[in-house]
Amino acid sequence: MKKKLSHGTKWNLRCLFCIVPSFLGCALFFLIPYIRVLYYSVINNQFQKKFVGPENYVEVMENEFFQLAMKNSLLLIGIGVPVLMGLSLTLSFLLSFSLRRFSFLRDFFIFPMLVPTAAVVIVWREFFATSETALPIYALFVWKNLGLCIILLTAALTTIDEAVYEAARLDGAKPLRLHLQISIPLIAPTILFTLLLAIMNTFKIFKESFLFYGSKYPPNHSYTLQYYMNNNFQKFDYQSLASASVLTSLLVLVIVLVGLSMQRRVQS
Repeated sequence: MKKKLSHGTKWNLRCLFCIVPSFLGCALFFLIPYIRVLYYSVINNQFQKKFVGPENYVEVMENEFFQLAMKNSLLLIGIGVPVLMGLSLTLSFLLSFSLRRFSFLRDFFIFPMLVPTAAVVIVWREFFATSETALPIYALFVWKNLGLCIILLTAALTTIDEAVYEAARLDGAKPLRLHLQISIPLIAPTILFTLLLAIMNTFKIFKESFLFYGSKYPPNHSYTLQYYMNNNFQKFDYQSLASASVLTSLLVLVIVLVGLSMQRRVQS
């Protein structure tokens, strides 16, 4: 019995030894900097360091540029993500059910992830030279993330037993019904995960947008949260930057919690 306990204790210590570096890394590069951001968000400036409570948050939320940035970021989520998911699902169905015929397309959809953004933007400027809307950024977001979404969804679809489809076909199920009543419910957890990933990637579209417009002040329709925080960083307005960062992180947290809640309901 003592030998078993000793062996279990040694195994737990080994596991702890392997986990400690990850915890230290998270604390050093995420937790401690985030606490510092929280601190900057509740003081008047980095020199006097007077506690002002939620005053910075109120000022940021009342700022017209923050409101514009938040609106555009939410519009990108509300419009770009559904378009991305719809295209990803459609193309994933084609690839999974005709895998041999369309196998060459898998490499084609991965291509956008490998091409440097600066090279893509040059081509994008030619296509959307006369555009006065946010369409170029939406199209760039969909194009850059389509490959990853297709890979995840196609992998999930290929795990479905073919016998399930054969039984449904024998019962007279049409292709559309197969997808709606069999494929989508069976891969629902993967769809939700891909959806969350797509939403998170909307907050990473800053580099592409910045290179496309070549300015830190793009047209109003493309001014997102990343522009707001980048401009405040360059102006050394750390209080507005910190407050906007915390509000953005809370928005991301709410989205993730809602997604995880939906995923648990689907799996239960």
